[in-house]
Amino acid sequence: MALFSFTALAQDYKGLNLDFKTLTPKAGVGQLSEQSYCFQDQNGVHGYQVDKLQRIASVTKVISTYFASETLDLKKYYETKIYIIGDKIHISGSQDPYFEEEKILLLMQALNEKGFKSFKSLTFDSKFKFFDIPLQAHQDVGVSETKARLIAYFNVKNQALIKEKWTTISRFAAEEGINLDKAHPPGVTISSIEYREQNPLQDSSPEVFIHKSRPLHHLLKAMNVMSKNYLAQNIFIEASQVKTFNNLLVEAGINSETIKIYTGSGLPIKNGQLRKDNLASCRTVIKIVDLLIKSLAKHGLELSDVLAVNGGKDLGSFRERFLNYPETHEAVISKTGTLMHASTLAGALLMSDKIPFAILNQTTNIKNAKKFQDRFVARMFDQLGHPVPLDYQKISIFPWEGEDFLVEAN
Repeated sequence: MALFSFTALAQDYKGLNLDFKTLTPKAGVGQLSEQSYCFQDQNGVHGYQVDKLQRIASVTKVISTYFASETLDLKKYYETKIYIIGDKIHISGSQDPYFEEEKILLLMQALNEKGFKSFKSLTFDSKFKFFDIPLQAHQDVGVSETKARLIAYFNVKNQALIKEKWTTISRFAAEEGINLDKAHPPGVTISSIEYREQNPLQDSSPEVFIHKSRPLHHLLKAMNVMSKNYLAQNIFIEASQVKTFNNLLVEAGINSETIKIYTGSGLPIKNGQLRKDNLASCRTVIKIVDLLIKSLAKHGLELSDVLAVNGGKDLGSFRERFLNYPETHEAVISKTGTLMHASTLAGALLMSDKIPFAILNQTTNIKNAKKFQDRFVARMFDQLGHPVPLDYQKISIFPWEGEDFLVEAN
């Protein structure tokens, strides 16, 4: 394989600008003035409209990943405690950011396995958050939202919901190498569910069980591969408790005028006719990609540990991308983003070095934009250097490793 030449890279990028200007109108993704692309080498940033503020959609999650990497221990675990005495149960949360339908159903299964079928009351504190509804716009999730969703799952009348959700997560688990009994969904009924910041069972000699999450970097991988909005917002909030996002920008040498982040997920904030979308320039996006690569190294991690690798092994949107360009398989590590008015892609191209890149399309023709991005990434490889595929071993993104979901506390 030919060695990558940075000299050649510096000479060839103008050819890519011409390609971008020529291919964009043919792709049917909208006006050229609304499109951007860029990449970075040791000589600087190259591209088209690299400083134009653009909607970035779920590429925001790359930024949230960097925020987490700079503020949190990516190898830490979250331990949620379950207290039980008689017909009462209390959940003491740990700020586990990934407690969605998969884990609430696995909790129900674990309770069934320990002989628990029903409780008179369940209480939970503010560090336990559960939410499972796909969102189209940002929504804060607090005590009232958690309570409402717990009621939906622990209601004897909602067995159809449980069965449907169990079938879905069983398929998800199988994809990730974990076998669940698809034919026998779990079931736990609870008469009363309330928020209690203080554990009412603490002084009653309860049985205590612990659920230990996967390490945070696994959760980040799940967040990015499946584009989990609720998970991303939770991680952004936790990182913000350590350092403000504005301070992160200052420390990273990023001009705050080149990036406007309102949510950690990339979902817009809607308030009547008012809408706020996350915005960033292409230059700032790829700077953050480069900073993320360096930040992950401090944790002993690589970009592929937290972002999707194209080529079909990872779930998510990448499984359907680059099908017509097999030479790129496992040579692109990135995050996609899709909203009604934006289709984006950002990450790194694997040549003899990692080349941060981004393509930011402002368009309503999402299907055409994705095809264009795939084609243009292939063109970038043609112009800049040969793909150097990663020897990628699939990383499971299921939120449970298949051991006991609940273990007795010591």
